Amino acid sequence: MKLRAWALLTAFLLPTSGLATPSATDLPVQARVSGEADSESVFTLPPGGRLSVLLIAAQPRDTAYLLGAALLREHERAQQVRLRAGLAHDLAELQRSPSPVLAEAAASLSVWLQAHAPTGRIIPQLMDMRLLQVQPLQDPVLQQGDVVQLPARPTTVRVIGAVAQECTLDHEPRRDAKAYLRSCPATVAADPDLLFVIQPDGRVQQLGSAAWNRSDPQPVAPGGTVYVPLRVSASNGVDEHFNEEFAAFIATQPIAP
Repeated sequence: MKLRAWALLTAFLLPTSGLATPSATDLPVQARVSGEADSESVFTLPPGGRLSVLLIAAQPRDTAYLLGAALLREHERAQQVRLRAGLAHDLAELQRSPSPVLAEAAASLSVWLQAHAPTGRIIPQLMDMRLLQVQPLQDPVLQQGDVVQLPARPTTVRVIGAVAQECTLDHEPRRDAKAYLRSCPATVAADPDLLFVIQPDGRVQQLGSAAWNRSDPQPVAPGGTVYVPLRVSASNGVDEHFNEEFAAFIATQPIAP
């Protein structure tokens, strides 16, 4: 009977509020869905329950921006805590730079970092429930306490890093990442050869922005971020991977509800 009950639960998943509490030995998993979903709730899944099952049960609305959806897992936070601590240390060192412009850019990034906590976001993560069903390797087994956030579609793109001031700009379809800098100019602390794009699904793209290494035009999706890196010649003095790691931390930040 237990096996049959779990099979039925997998096929017809309901919010926890409507389910009898399974015995502790069955090790059910509770996961929460928030945001643009018809059933915004905590769901109980049988052992081995996958993300696609949860999404089908939650029924994302047409207003849900699946490209920016996020799966948050407590276990992943520990690594992100360490990454954030390392970045904070590097920025503290960079703020002691004899270059006032570099020190100011490092201070600005430090303020941004302090305002953004580790989230446990798993990236990249496919969030199309039908595609997940036919690509089981991309359909993760959920763990206790997982959270899925389904934001509404944003209309802006952020530009941060070695810029005069952090900018939130209107998204323009097919606009190249570098073109956004016309509205949010870089400072002399910026590396002239590199640019990072963090797409809303958490993918990080490193682009060449100089004449000798120019990448093909790269549009930024709504809710994406353009990170203007610090000069490699300066950041290498504290960590040769600083810019890559900072871009990776940006990718852990979901789109705000």
